[in-house]
Amino acid sequence: MPIGALLVILLTAGALFPLPVWSQGPNLIQNPSFELPYPIVANKENCAIAAPWVPWWVQGTEDEVRQGYRFAPEYKAAIRADFPGNRVRSGDLSQQYFHSFGNFQAGVLQQVHNIPVGARVRFEIWGMTWSCDSEAKGNCGGATSGDPSPMHFRVGIDPTGGGDVFSQAIVWSEEQNAYDAWHHFQIEAVSKNSTVTVFVYTYPDYRSQDNNVYLDDASLVIVSPPPTATRRPTNTPTQTPVPTDTPVPTNTPTATATSTATPTATQTATPTLTATATATRTAIPTFTPTPTRTSFLAQVTSGQGTGILLIAAAGVALAFLIGILIGRRSGKTS
Repeated sequence: MPIGALLVILLTAGALFPLPVWSQGPNLIQNPSFELPYPIVANKENCAIAAPWVPWWVQGTEDEVRQGYRFAPEYKAAIRADFPGNRVRSGDLSQQYFHSFGNFQAGVLQQVHNIPVGARVRFEIWGMTWSCDSEAKGNCGGATSGDPSPMHFRVGIDPTGGGDVFSQAIVWSEEQNAYDAWHHFQIEAVSKNSTVTVFVYTYPDYRSQDNNVYLDDASLVIVSPPPTATRRPTNTPTQTPVPTDTPVPTNTPTATATSTATPTATQTATPTLTATATATRTAIPTFTPTPTRTSFLAQVTSGQGTGILLIAAAGVALAFLIGILIGRRSGKTS
């Protein structure tokens, strides 16, 4: 923040006088050509400004002012009759502010309302300066600049609508000195509020005999409206197709060594799966057991051996009787 208090005289139309209604149209600046009325600013010497523009300046300390720095400049209307005849660009008047044998840090501002938030706006204005180190040198003939002071002339937009010329929110143009002819100034910014503020800033370096600034033909237009909010797409569930059963490769049966003792069942190939048909189950081959020897005792003890026992008993009895008969016959013979 520069040394000295920042004095911003915020003028309101109702506080001073009834203001005429200016056409808004595409140009949102009121009184863009700095025409009448020029009310006198209270408590400020020699300060008349085109309404509803607002003057601002930095008041230097007593020590600075004593040395010729940071004076409060004078504000007034410039007319076409002012020498050298180019102090008005259009219309009947232009805004002038100046100080002789001293410098100043000053300018004008205007707050503009009803701006769509997010709109891109462009501020334009035409400006001219006259800076003469000393008319006695004879190099400022025709009210032109001689040994001029660098003017640090620029314009800015505060997209938040603030009134502090030193705010970090302000977007500034490049500087021009604009000596002796009308120069075009322009800057763009995106609004962050429904009110934006436009500024003109000047700060001549030297304590020249003549440091004068002239302003005319300002405009603030909307370059592009706020971006349209894009509706978020509705989440439509996407059905993932169920994959078709991929046929399982047919297993090729591996040759099995055939045993002569026990036949091995032949492996049946796994049926091929299809998406719609169910594989037919293949009957399991009947297992044929290998014949084995059965002992006589096992046959006898089983249910099937009952007949065998009866036959054997009959045979024994018959043999016994035969033996008796033979024995008797043998006894008789002897």
